[in-house]
Amino acid sequence: MSRYKIRAIILTAVVCVGVVWTTPVRSQEQEQAPEANTPKVEQVEPEKPGDPKAATTTKDINIPVDELKILLKPLTLEELRDETAAWMLVLQKKAREISEAEVTIKRQNQAISQQQEGTDALEQAKKALEAAEQAQKGAAPGSPQYLEGTKKVEEAKESLKTAQSAVEKSKITKAELKQDETSNKTLEKAQKTGDIETAKQTLDKIKADRDRTVAGSLAYQDATKTIEKLEAALKAFEDAQKAQTGAKPDSPESEQATKQVETAHEAIKQLLKELGTGATEQSSQERDSATVALKNTEIKNNGEEKVAGEPGVANNQQNLQQKQQELKTTTENLQKSTDAESKAKNQLVVTVTELQSQLTAIDDRFNAILEELEKKGGDPKPYRQYTKAVMSIDVDTKDTQGLGVRLLAWGKAEEGGLRWAGNAGKFVGIVIVSVIVSQILGAILNRLLALFGGTSRIMRKFIVMLVKRGGVVVGFLVALTALEVSLGPVLALVGGLSFILAFALQSNLGNIASGLMIMAYKPFDVGDEIKLGELWGWVESITLANTKIKGLDGQMFNVPNNTVWGETIENLSHSETRKFTHCLRIGFDENLGKVEQLLVEILKSHPKVLAVPAPSTQVWSIEDYYISVKADGWVKKEDFWTVHSDAIRMIRERFYKEGIQLAAIPKSMGVGEPDNSNGNIPDFVSETSVHQGVG
Repeated sequence: MSRYKIRAIILTAVVCVGVVWTTPVRSQEQEQAPEANTPKVEQVEPEKPGDPKAATTTKDINIPVDELKILLKPLTLEELRDETAAWMLVLQKKAREISEAEVTIKRQNQAISQQQEGTDALEQAKKALEAAEQAQKGAAPGSPQYLEGTKKVEEAKESLKTAQSAVEKSKITKAELKQDETSNKTLEKAQKTGDIETAKQTLDKIKADRDRTVAGSLAYQDATKTIEKLEAALKAFEDAQKAQTGAKPDSPESEQATKQVETAHEAIKQLLKELGTGATEQSSQERDSATVALKNTEIKNNGEEKVAGEPGVANNQQNLQQKQQELKTTTENLQKSTDAESKAKNQLVVTVTELQSQLTAIDDRFNAILEELEKKGGDPKPYRQYTKAVMSIDVDTKDTQGLGVRLLAWGKAEEGGLRWAGNAGKFVGIVIVSVIVSQILGAILNRLLALFGGTSRIMRKFIVMLVKRGGVVVGFLVALTALEVSLGPVLALVGGLSFILAFALQSNLGNIASGLMIMAYKPFDVGDEIKLGELWGWVESITLANTKIKGLDGQMFNVPNNTVWGETIENLSHSETRKFTHCLRIGFDENLGKVEQLLVEILKSHPKVLAVPAPSTQVWSIEDYYISVKADGWVKKEDFWTVHSDAIRMIRERFYKEGIQLAAIPKSMGVGEPDNSNGNIPDFVSETSVHQGVG
């Protein structure tokens, strides 16, 4: 045994040594190759960026959207990425143009504000000089009036300094704008737009003037030649501009179109110059003239000088009047410059509005590409975020004049006010058409359902209402697309609200479900006479939530549809005809055969009792004091209660004539149990038991 123990110990030691020896090696291997033991993570390759140069649809960026969608259909995902990259560059370039123009507008506003500040300061200086003239007029030097005039002169000096500073700042701002290549190009583009607008206005004016002259006269012929020249120049410019817009950016065609635009613009400027209405450098010249005048204007005050007598005062008055005239002229020049700058700025605003219209058109085409890209497995989300950011418009509400011009230009723009006016017209048209069509469909459906007798009136009304209102709702949603509203978020919102309402109104939903079951299975209809548990009355109305029942005494019961559907419903007027039954108690001494014959004759004699099925009688039961006889007849359901009352009166009168007595029961005892305990004959009352049969 000891030998086996020794062997086991040795074997155990060998195993331990092997484990200890190999463990560091494995650790080193794991350290050297950690990737072998780490779990593999699926690597998602990012989408490869497209090549804009490989795009084909950007050759004409004014391509109609519907045509563009057709061209995109056969393209693969890789080709769509190329198109996306190319249109992204087009969109980005146009957005950059707008941003640069907006910056130029802000700088232009700054220069205008500075010039306006100078104009206001000059006005204050002019008013101060006028006040000084009035104060010193006829006043002796050193007098309080004269000193007051001197004070006003000092105020004029300060206002003049303020004006000089503001005008200098404006000049520096304008110089910076001219030195900035981007702003300079933007201003040149705005000037082109202004020249075109001036040319169109001039053309309209010349046409109006020509219409007032005699046809064939020399003035008429000269005006006609001028009109032809202007029209030709404007058409050449529009054609060149259209070619420039449709050309691919940075292409030889684009460069050639740009040169044609410049040539056409120069021709228009030359024509306007010949006509004396051209947009020249008048604003800059007037500002420079005002600047020079301000530098040379110096207001002197002789109030502190020792001048004796009136001549000194007279000289001072002449100086004040001269300075007033100089300031007036300078103010007018500066105001003209400010007005011209404002006009140029407003034209720049119009240019920005046109650029935004072009951006909107590009965005429409870009969205068409993104939709196709998404259909074929691409990720349009980053592009949509970019377009959402660049399509937002920031308006400077402080610039009220520019805001008005912007709104007016937007209203005239094809991709602005005109587009939204068309969209609004489509919206209203679709809503109106949907209302009319839904009403017509509802009327047609109502007639079709009326032909099928198995459809309840309330179900028919519900279906017709659903079609009419549902048609309007569907039409409204379709009309929203005309306003360029995406239905995805709207439907998601409706779905979320539906879930919330379904959770909050669970009991009401149960009533609605029961109401639909009542309408579908039609256990009763509006106007039917029913028994519902302990209620007995006529169905007044059925809604999705409850059923209204008018009781026999005129009371109104509102019963939840859950309760209605859960009760046993007895419909007493479910068919066109209805059976009525009168049960009479006949004494043992009467001739039953004669009684039955009389009952049949009485019922047949009533004009509203139907001949088929014919009235009938039946001996129903024999009791201790009487025999029960039933008399049945059939009437139309609307005549039931009338015939029911008439039959009772007719039976009573006929039985009285024939001498037939109805059975009597003791007053003091239960039915069938006479009280003979006192040996007296009990008192009797006649009684007619009425039962209503339902057919």
